[in-house]
Amino acid sequence: MPIQVNMVKARKVHLEAIRGVRNSELAALDIPFMQAVESGDTEAQATIAKSKQTLRDIPQTFDLGANTPTQLKDRWPSELPPRAD
Repeated sequence: MPIQVNMVKARKVHLEAIRGVRNSELAALDIPFMQAVESGDTEAQATIAKSKQTLRDIPQTFDLGANTPTQLKDRWPSELPPRAD
């Protein structure tokens, strides 16, 4: 009997991995944002805020419509660092 992959669950697990990396990236932007606030650098604040919003939007905008585990594994948001396998 062939192995059956639950793609619904696989997509959920993959999205959780994406969220984990995304959350780390968001946290890494907190200090530069606060430094920009403290120094009054509104241009840096706006740039960082835009980057943070892009990261926050990934779960809603990223296409997880893969049909196989291999296709799913190959999908990774370009806004995030490369996936560590």
